[in-house]
Amino acid sequence: METLELVLMMLCLIGISNVINRFIPSVPVPLLQIILGTAAALLPLGLHLELDTELFLVLFIAPLLYNDGKRTPREELWELRAPILLLALGLVFVTVFAGGYFIHWLIPSIPLPAAFALAAILSPTDAVAVSSLAGRIHLPKGILRLLEGESLMNDASGLVAFKFAIAATVTGVFSITEATGSFLLISVGDWSAEQLSPS
Repeated sequence: METLELVLMMLCLIGISNVINRFIPSVPVPLLQIILGTAAALLPLGLHLELDTELFLVLFIAPLLYNDGKRTPREELWELRAPILLLALGLVFVTVFAGGYFIHWLIPSIPLPAAFALAAILSPTDAVAVSSLAGRIHLPKGILRLLEGESLMNDASGLVAFKFAIAATVTGVFSITEATGSFLLISVGDWSAEQLSPS
């Protein structure tokens, strides 16, 4: 199937998910889109799309994070910098280690580095999901800003944990100096994007 047809089909599925959400507002739109996408992939339609992960990050993830960063007040983020950093760094890495050991204990056939990679995928909070949840649940303003700030900043720790867990799985080698350098580089990129976002 041609790329244009695939894109048109995905746009149709997005439209269908929004229509279904009008009738079932309790089910989040992303969950409906996952269900529809899975159903489309399981049908014998010959759906197959090669997508470069770096291109996906630039085309989809970066604009979503930029949009959420633009709407979040910098002054409130700065006031909550300590708990935000504690959650974005400490909580993510604790979740990766605890989740990795738990997954390895639960399914011993999964190597420990691969279990860390799986936990790293699950550990960071999604900024878009936080915004969607906040629209449905009336959270106190301080908690909402804390969750928004943490979800915008935790990508660096989650990506580094995932990248080096995969590297350790494939090569059997882990370098703490490379992991630290990569984390600092991604953190500076996240911080720069925050500064470029108009308040």
